[in-house]
Amino acid sequence: GDEVLRDRRHLAEDGLVVPVVAINGQTGMLEGVPEIITRGFVMENAAELLADGARLLSEVVEQASVEERTDQGLIKEKVRVELRRFLRKRSGRRPFVLPVIMEI
Repeated sequence: GDEVLRDRRHLAEDGLVVPVVAINGQTGMLEGVPEIITRGFVMENAAELLADGARLLSEVVEQASVEERTDQGLIKEKVRVELRRFLRKRSGRRPFVLPVIMEI
């Protein structure tokens, strides 16, 4: 249908970005550096941009309250919004952001 075609066009033009964030389930603290995986998001300075994005995600998680960090839905939405805003500002593109939050 029309929705599928629209989504496929969006993915083809702007790509997919999957931030993977590991959070300690008991303390809510960040475990390691977030990893950002991309598909179809190709740029000249992509490695530098993604490294800056990982630093941004670390800051977002560390500045979040304990309640936000322990609620997967809240932290996932916060990561998605902040990374999407960062990528739009720095690259001018609007990739589909699909966060993965792993509780360790």
